[in-house]
Amino acid sequence: MHATQVATPFHRPDWVYEENVDGYRMVAYKEGRTGHLISRQGKEFTHRFSELAQAVAALDSESAILDTELAVFDRQLISHFEWLRAQPKDDVATPPMLMAFDLLELDGVDQRTRPS
Repeated sequence: MHATQVATPFHRPDWVYEENVDGYRMVAYKEGRTGHLISRQGKEFTHRFSELAQAVAALDSESAILDTELAVFDRQLISHFEWLRAQPKDDVATPPMLMAFDLLELDGVDQRTRPS
């Protein structure tokens, strides 16, 4: 099933849903003092988003692997996928942001089987 863009979200009292963040799905990982951003296709984005890679490198751990989404938001906090390729300077409310969904590994310990 593919997402479909609509002008306004629907609302039904008996439905629970979360807003879709439209960005690049990334694996962010830290090794020692270095942070890396890798796309699902294996493409390196570390240098293109170096400030975000530096933030990953600053995590308080020796190593970590995170499942993340990289996105840019407008003033209404709606993400815009196309702005990751060419960011219009006058409309962008946020710099590129990295949102972590899951911690997959921390200091060599697989976190995927641990209770949440």
